[in-house]
Amino acid sequence: MASRAKPAGGGEDGADAKDKTTFRMRRLSVTDKGGDGEGGSDQSPASTPQRRARRVSMSPEMGVLKPRALLPFPPEVVGTYSCHGVEPGMRQGETNAKINQDRGCVVFPFGPEMPGCQQALFCVFDGHGACGDKVSHFAMSKMHQRLEEMAGITADDPSAAMKEVFVAVDEELRKDATIDAELSGTTAVVCLCRYYAKTPNTVTLWTANAGDSRAIIGKKDGDKIEASDLTEDQKPDTPAEMRRIKKKGGFVSPPEEEWGGPARVW
Repeated sequence: MASRAKPAGGGEDGADAKDKTTFRMRRLSVTDKGGDGEGGSDQSPASTPQRRARRVSMSPEMGVLKPRALLPFPPEVVGTYSCHGVEPGMRQGETNAKINQDRGCVVFPFGPEMPGCQQALFCVFDGHGACGDKVSHFAMSKMHQRLEEMAGITADDPSAAMKEVFVAVDEELRKDATIDAELSGTTAVVCLCRYYAKTPNTVTLWTANAGDSRAIIGKKDGDKIEASDLTEDQKPDTPAEMRRIKKKGGFVSPPEEEWGGPARVW
């Protein structure tokens, strides 16, 4: 299942889309500061009688090491890795620092307590644009909270809950005056894992995604691991997605050859 959330922020017309400055603002995340985005990490919401004690691992940069005791799963079971790049300069050897816009979230146990059942939620976000780190951090902070607030729907129909929450978080971002998301956004891929004690050898997965972040499952086949896609990339220049965008009155610009960027929605 793939949730089709509309990219956050307003659009530009076809003429503006060709402006190099606009393309760079949408594509790059160059910083003149020494840091790599927002520091610290969000904490789990305060426990309530309806919420079990659970561990939420949310990092401003995927790959940041945390004490083992604070992790939902041992690092040997669930690990993260992220490496931000650099923006080439105009002269040989010159580079500009880039903000790492990757964000990740793991919640376990997730949701309300269900007899004989355990759940875990995994989320990954990849921001883009000048404020992409703020957008991905916003999505990371809100997504799991909104899903837990819809506990009944999430338990009965995870697919419907994910679709509704993707749209709700996008709308909430639009209304947040502290984040300029006009030319910035984030991908999102969310995976809910459910394990039933009565079927110990089976784990049921529900996935949702927006943008081109992808969920993949690996199946062991002898001494090899076979990878299978769980989600389909949401790219504006695929035939089905382009038809949907144009039907809604949007414009798709082709891949930018000079800057090497992908096709974009305006």
